[in-house]
Amino acid sequence: MQDRQSNDPGCKVRARRRSFALRFSRRSVLLIIAGLTPVILMGLVVYASYRNADKYYLKFGAGAVEIWQGTFSPGGKKRILIMPGVQKPAEIKTVYTKEAVFPLAFNFYISKADALMAVTGMPDFVGIKSYLNRALSFATSEDQRQTAHTRINQIDRMILFYKADVATTKGTRKELETALEYLDQAAALNPDEIETELIKKKKASIQKILETL
Repeated sequence: MQDRQSNDPGCKVRARRRSFALRFSRRSVLLIIAGLTPVILMGLVVYASYRNADKYYLKFGAGAVEIWQGTFSPGGKKRILIMPGVQKPAEIKTVYTKEAVFPLAFNFYISKADALMAVTGMPDFVGIKSYLNRALSFATSEDQRQTAHTRINQIDRMILFYKADVATTKGTRKELETALEYLDQAAALNPDEIETELIKKKKASIQKILETL
């Protein structure tokens, strides 16, 4: 029986077909694996790049603290800020999160804005707003964002008060009406009770002058 099967041409054909199918199947698997390997490797590189971009580093030297951020490439990094006069954090780590290092930058720029505000004479409003906007870019909490926005609004109100005073001194109807517009803009920037009362008094004074023209 076995001899007849071994000599049966049909059996031999089926055996060859099974052998060919097996070799084809193995070859297909190998080709699929070879094709997927670069894709998998590329995916791992992209994933590692994303993870690296979320890493932050601190370097110390020459009386300054430097913030470095991982770049979109495995292992790469770039310096994003130098902060002269800033003290080292109490806990030194190899790698930091954004939430750990951004408050250092936020406080650094808030301090720079405060220093300009303390200068005698006319404040450097442009410089102060620049520092506050930079601080805002490093805010990581709602409290920090609120602090920055509150101070920016304060500076804008001071600028509008100054513009209103300059327009008022010119004495023309057009300039007095412009002064009222400046005060209305200041009133829209969440002034405190003292500033709100000041705006009312300035507007009343300007209205009286307009009545005489």
